[in-house]
Amino acid sequence: MFIFLYGVDNFRSLEKLSDLKNKYLEKNGSGTDLSVLDYGEGASVENLSTAFSAQGLFSTKRLVIVKNSMLKGSTEVQKGILTLLKANPDTEKDADTIVIFYENGSPKKNGALYKFLFKAAKRQEFTPLEGTALANWALTFAKTLSTEISFTKNALNMLLAATGSDLNVLSNEINKLVNYKNSGEIVDADVVLLVKSKVDSTMFETIEALASGNKSKALDLFHQQLTKGEDVFYILSMYTYQIRTLLKIGDFYWQGMISAPQIAQASGIHPYVVQKSLSQIRNLSEQKTKQMLRDLAEIDFSAKTGKVDPVLALDTFIVSL
Repeated sequence: MFIFLYGVDNFRSLEKLSDLKNKYLEKNGSGTDLSVLDYGEGASVENLSTAFSAQGLFSTKRLVIVKNSMLKGSTEVQKGILTLLKANPDTEKDADTIVIFYENGSPKKNGALYKFLFKAAKRQEFTPLEGTALANWALTFAKTLSTEISFTKNALNMLLAATGSDLNVLSNEINKLVNYKNSGEIVDADVVLLVKSKVDSTMFETIEALASGNKSKALDLFHQQLTKGEDVFYILSMYTYQIRTLLKIGDFYWQGMISAPQIAQASGIHPYVVQKSLSQIRNLSEQKTKQMLRDLAEIDFSAKTGKVDPVLALDTFIVSL
């Protein structure tokens, strides 16, 4: 029996491979009839031929794992493997011989070996998760680390915008967050602290320009971020985070509390952040700050539902202030 695992999302494909291997070992504990051939480490066609012909001493079932024969194997190696498979047609239907072809990425779909396995094998392609599927994966993964951990909606959005769909990166960042928080709710500030070690100074400058009414500077800084390769949804989430922080500090400032240390103690926000934010708050009213937050929430919803282009919407947001 042939199984073909491949795709850009090598985190999940490797998980699937490990799962299949572990299930085999649970039923065939000796592992003597398990062969792993990695064509990124010099495996040959002869190695595969030997694995096919080996007789099991302790088990009637054999598992052969063939890694990266297409991504790393030469054209001649791929031809040799294909010739071997065609010369052993019974292997395809032999339930006692399981051959897993694993590719750590997406091989060329016009290759002869790929075309053969696409038709002959039980196959699964692992494409990058997006949208709700990615968010659900992140939440589920976090729960495997701690059942007492949760995310606020915006903290999760910030995290996903910062990591994208690379589950290797995302899993590492979730591990950091869970180890830091241990239990309870992961909030915006946790993501800012750990996923981005510090808020990008350009982000802060943009909000400062917005607060002072310098629209041209804010627009220029926004497009600098895009040019640097920042994800527009990450930028949006950081704007939302910073405006929300201004509003929390402003709640005390607009009621007459103007001392940065006092506001820091009352709000639980770091004194440095409070001190830096006060100069912006002096240029903003409570009404305008709340409206900015509502506008950003509307952009986030409309962009994620495909109603608006997020870059154009943020351009309009900046110009309209």
